[in-house]
Amino acid sequence: MHIRVIRTRYPHWGAYSGINQFMNYLDQGKYSVDMHVASDSDEDFPIKNRMVRDWLRRVVQKRGMQWYKLSDLTAEVKALKQCWRKKIDILHYLDGEHSAQFLPKLPKRLGKFRPKMVATYHQPSEVLESLINRDVIAKLDCVTVVSPEQVPFFEDLLPPDKIVVILHGINTDHFRPASDRKEENKFKCITVGHYLRDFNAVQQVAEKLSVYREIEFHVVTSKPTGLENLTNVKIHGEHVDDADLLNLYQQSQILFLPLIQSTANNSLLEGLACGLPVVSTCLSSVRVYVPGRGAILIKNNDPNQFADAILHLVQSPEDRRAMAIAARKRAEELDWRNIATQYEDFYLRVTPS
Repeated sequence: MHIRVIRTRYPHWGAYSGINQFMNYLDQGKYSVDMHVASDSDEDFPIKNRMVRDWLRRVVQKRGMQWYKLSDLTAEVKALKQCWRKKIDILHYLDGEHSAQFLPKLPKRLGKFRPKMVATYHQPSEVLESLINRDVIAKLDCVTVVSPEQVPFFEDLLPPDKIVVILHGINTDHFRPASDRKEENKFKCITVGHYLRDFNAVQQVAEKLSVYREIEFHVVTSKPTGLENLTNVKIHGEHVDDADLLNLYQQSQILFLPLIQSTANNSLLEGLACGLPVVSTCLSSVRVYVPGRGAILIKNNDPNQFADAILHLVQSPEDRRAMAIAARKRAEELDWRNIATQYEDFYLRVTPS
């Protein structure tokens, strides 16, 4: 089966992060994958004239897809050329909010020149409405989502049998607990990422716990957070590479992840795989990824309850160890090897023999 993949390149992702990881675990004897990686910008577009770019950008975004860049247009044009040159069984948009706009509207009467077209969507339902073109969704052969809470949104656009939930996975070989954790007197709470994070909650909790000198907050992001002047918060910015990030996870005691909204979350999965107890927000999507004992989930990001949960874990090493075991076990269930087989089943479902 020949699969053409279009995905978006996010500069902040490391070599082991992102939905595209499952491609590394597909059965190479059955699946031939051709991947086009589009920048999250206009830099891939061959015409450099600024006036032409500005005009064309307005044209391609006027249908409501504000994340669709000229790089996405380039990706679709190249995919169209490939459709004419040789047979493609499936065109898979890994980031549907970004790149699925024009090709799904190709008429199905083109037969073998029109592959099956599927897209994966990542954003919460409340965000999707402002990012997608409903007419495009209706033309897709199938969609996958990374959280059950997204399903009702797509049920208004597609028959239920064309909506498939496949949870996000994680590389448990790379993200793993430390084999030799350093003995320190500090209790480190790590927060990773920026998008849809509730840094106001992090600030309030850090301020409440500032009297406990052994508790530190480590925040990994290259964007402003409002936490920069807090003495018990350390910001790890632009120069964190894959090895640094893994070390930060492995030398932390918990993952502290207050969220505004969520579907799948790379940081959540990475923390679980590193055996970190999770203190996060009580959202339906988070409960799907951590259904067991691996997390303490707080409603409405209540700072007092967050602080109490952290103090409980500081004072209860046995509970912390039990949560760490549960976290790692859940990550192993979501290993990309297991998730890849679900995508294989999905591809067979889209192109029945």
